[in-house]
Amino acid sequence: MLLLILSSLAFDSILNQPWLEHAHVGMIVLDLDSDSVVYARNCQKLLVPASNTKIVTSAAALMFLGQDFRFKTRLGIDGQLRSGKLRGDVFVSGGGDPGFSLDDLEQFVSALKKRGIMNIEGNIILDDSYFTDERLPVGWAWHYLDARYAAEVSALSINRNVVNVRMEATSIGKPANVMIEPSTGYVELVSEMITKSGDDSIIIFRRPESNIIYVDGGIGFGHRRDIEVSVKNPTMYFGEYLKERLMASNVRISGRCIANDGLAINRTNPGYDVVDSVLSAPLLEIIGELNSESINLYGEAILKTLGSHYLRDGSFRGGVSIVKEFLRRCGVDTSLVELYDGSGLSRHNLISPYDIALVLRRMYHSDMFDTFYNLLPGPGEGTLAGRFSGLQGSLRAKTGTLHAVSCLSGYLSNDGRYYCFSIMFNNFVSPRKQIEKTQEDLLRELWIFLKEGR
Repeated sequence: MLLLILSSLAFDSILNQPWLEHAHVGMIVLDLDSDSVVYARNCQKLLVPASNTKIVTSAAALMFLGQDFRFKTRLGIDGQLRSGKLRGDVFVSGGGDPGFSLDDLEQFVSALKKRGIMNIEGNIILDDSYFTDERLPVGWAWHYLDARYAAEVSALSINRNVVNVRMEATSIGKPANVMIEPSTGYVELVSEMITKSGDDSIIIFRRPESNIIYVDGGIGFGHRRDIEVSVKNPTMYFGEYLKERLMASNVRISGRCIANDGLAINRTNPGYDVVDSVLSAPLLEIIGELNSESINLYGEAILKTLGSHYLRDGSFRGGVSIVKEFLRRCGVDTSLVELYDGSGLSRHNLISPYDIALVLRRMYHSDMFDTFYNLLPGPGEGTLAGRFSGLQGSLRAKTGTLHAVSCLSGYLSNDGRYYCFSIMFNNFVSPRKQIEKTQEDLLRELWIFLKEGR
C-alpha cells in the first residue's frame, strides 16, 4: 500500500479543537483504487471500537459462512405415542438462531398438535449445546445487563431474549396499567408505578441474578410507553414459554423444562424423531439488521456460530479465534488486537483505525463487495438516521457508541471511485452530539476535497 499522506487537508484544523485536546483520536482514509493513504492521524493507535466491531464480525461471517447460511432449530419427540399421549420427552435443539420469533414457537406448538399429541408425560429437553453455556462476554458492565441491547446469548433464543414492559396511564394518582409481553410466568413483574400529570419519570430495572422486573415512578396522563428488558437464562425462557403455549393449547404436560439434561446429544443423529424445524432468514438478512440496527445479540450469535461451525467450540473465545484468522488474511497484525465479543459492547476490545480500514479494503477487493457495501446503513438509515444529509448514495458506514466512545467507519464513493475510512474517538468528555458533528465535518470536508479532484 502506498503511503501518500496528505496533511494539507482541513482535517487537522477540525481535529485540533480545544474539546479534543485530551481525547484519544485516530483516523485514516484510504483510496481503494490507487491503494494509497489519503489521510492518517494516530491510525495505528489501539482504541475501543464499540459497534465498529460489527464490521469485522459481519465481514468474517460473510467470507467464512456465506450469505446463504441459515440457522436451524429442531423440534423432536422421543417415546411412544398412543391415543394422543406421548410417553416420553419433547426435544428442542437450538442452532444459534438469534431471530427465532414468537411466531416460530407457535409453529412448533402446531406441529406437536398435528401429530395428535395432547398429553406429554415426559419433560421438555432443551438442547443449547451448540454454544457453550457462557451467556455474556468479558467486558460487559453489570449495570446495563437488564437492557435490551445486552441480552444474554444462547443457542436457543426467542424474541431476541427480551420481554416488553408496556406501561399505560390511567387516572392521575392511580396505579398505572403495567404488563409484560409476551405474557409469561417466567418473568415476575413488581410495579409501583402511578399515573401523574406532566412528563414521565420511569424507573425500571431487573437485578442481574433474577427475572424479577421492578417498575416504579410515574407515567404522564394519556401516555403509553414500551420498554424492552432482557431476561436471565434465555434457554429456560424458551422452554418455559413453549410449555405455557402448549398448555394454553390444551396440551397437558406432566414434566418440566430441563436444559440438556446432561445428555451428549449427537446433532447429526440426535436419537429422537424430528417433528419440525425452523430455518432462519439467510445470513445476508441477519447481517443487514446487525449493521443497520446494531443488534448486539446478532453479533454474539454469529461470533459463537463461527467457533462452533469451524472448531466445534461455541464459545466467545472460539469465535474470536476464527475472526482473528480472518483479520490475518486482511493483513492485520493480530498480536496487537484484543477482541472479546462480536458486537463491540465489551470495553476490553482494542483495535486500530488502520486495522478496521484493512478489513474494509479486503472486502472492497473481494467478490462480496457489493453485498457487503449495501449491508452498511446509508444516511438516514438505521443508526445513521438524521445524519449526513446530502451524502445519500455516496456514504455507507457503521457507528460505534459507548460512554466516551464514538466511532464511524465505512465507505465513501465519488465519481465511481471508492474510499474507506475509520474515525475513532475515545476518552472524551465533550457532549456526544459535538463529537458526531465533528465526524460529519470531517467527512464533508473529505467529500469536498475529493469532489475538487484532490
